[in-house]
Amino acid sequence: MARPPNVFLLSADALRADHATELVEAVAERTGGTRFSNAVAPASHTASSIPALATGRFIDEAGAVEESLRPSSLSADGYRTQLLTDNPIAADALTERSAGEAGGLSNLLDDLLPRGVTRPVERAYFRRLWPAMRRLGLADPYYRPAARLHERALEGLSGETDPIFCWLHYMDTHSPYYVPNDGEATEGFDPDRTAAMSRSLTLGDAADVDRTEAETVARLYRRACDHLGGSVVEFVDELRERGLYRADRDVLAVTADHGECLDPERGVFGHLPPASWESLVHVPLVVARPDWPASTVDEQVSLVALPDMLRPDPGTAAPPTDFGREYVETVAGTLTAAGVVRGVRRADGEKLFGRRTADGTDVVHTRYEVGDPAAETVVEEPYGEGEAATGVPEGLLERAADAGGLVGDEQYLSGVDESHLRALGYVE
Repeated sequence: MARPPNVFLLSADALRADHATELVEAVAERTGGTRFSNAVAPASHTASSIPALATGRFIDEAGAVEESLRPSSLSADGYRTQLLTDNPIAADALTERSAGEAGGLSNLLDDLLPRGVTRPVERAYFRRLWPAMRRLGLADPYYRPAARLHERALEGLSGETDPIFCWLHYMDTHSPYYVPNDGEATEGFDPDRTAAMSRSLTLGDAADVDRTEAETVARLYRRACDHLGGSVVEFVDELRERGLYRADRDVLAVTADHGECLDPERGVFGHLPPASWESLVHVPLVVARPDWPASTVDEQVSLVALPDMLRPDPGTAAPPTDFGREYVETVAGTLTAAGVVRGVRRADGEKLFGRRTADGTDVVHTRYEVGDPAAETVVEEPYGEGEAATGVPEGLLERAADAGGLVGDEQYLSGVDESHLRALGYVE
C-alpha cells in the first residue's frame, strides 16, 4: 500500500493578497501548484476565520464536520502532526496544546489586567519601552519570526517515517510587524520603532490615526510581507532538498487567515472592527497536489473549501476549477452583539455586507476591482435596523438572506473564549 502523502499548510496572519503575489508565484513555480487569484477568507479576523477554514464551516453554521484540518483529526489517521504558531486563538481553536507547541508572546498584560486598563498601558509600552528594549537587545521579537518556526519544524520532522501533517501559522505580518533590524534606519524609518507604532495604532481608534504615521506603518507592513514571503520560499526549498516535500507525492498550500486594512478612512486600522473590505478578505492561495495540473483559477473561491482542497488521499479532491463559485460569503464577529459582519459578494465586482453596531445595522453596498483593494468604492451605505441598500444587483440580497441575513447570530466553537480573543486585541 502506498505511503500517504505529507501535507503542509503554511498560513500567515493578516497577509493580504496584493502584498503576496511574488510569494504565490514563487511557490507555484517550485511545486507546480494551482494559483487561486481570487480567494476569499471566511472572516476578517482570526477568531472567526481559523475555525472556519480548519473545519470547512463558518463559525455560525450548524451541523457536523466531516472533514477537518485539526491535528487531532489527522493524528487519528496515522499522521505525525505538528502545529506551530504564536497566535493563541489559532493555537487553542486547533487544539495545538496536544499536538505541538506555542510560545513567544513577550507581553502578558492581556492576561493580567482588564482590557480597559491594558489598552492604554499597552499603547504606552509599545510607544516607549518596547522599541528601546529592542534596540538594547533586551527584548526578542514580539512573536517568533518565520525563520524560528522553520527551524523548530525541521527539528521536529527530522528522521520522521510516518506521514506528516505540518501547519505553520506565521505572525510576522501581524502587528507589531516584523522585519530583521540590522541597527540602521531603513527607507527613512526604524523597523522596531515603526513596528511598535503599528501595534499602538491598531489598539486605538482608526479615526485618530495620523495619515503620515499610517503611511510609515504601511511601508513597514509591505516590507514585512516581502520578508515573510522570502522566508516561506526558502522553507519550501528546504523541504524539497530534505525530501520532506515531493511534488509527485505530497500536498502543500500557502495562504492567510485574513488580510489587513491600513486605510483609516475605511474605519479600520489593522483588522478590527470586523468588516468585509477587499484588503481584509482577499487573501493569497496556492495549492499544490500531485493530482492537480499547474494552473490558475481566476474564479472566486472561499477558504472554507480548504479541507476539501487538502484531502491527503490522491484523487479524492475535486479538480481545482470545481471550487469556483459566483458568490462568496464571509462572516466575522466579536463576543458582543456589536461589530458582527456578514458579507456576500459576486464575481462581477458587486458586494453587500452588513455591520452590526451598538446603534443598529449598517448595510454597505460596494463595487470592487478584483486584485485592487484600493479601487473598492462604496455604492450605498444606508443606515437603519433591517434596511437594505437600494439598487443592489439581482440575486445578491437573496443570497445574503439564504446565508442567514446580512448580519447573523454569532456562535463560537469550544476553546475560543474571551481570554483568547483579548490576547491579540480582538475584543474591545
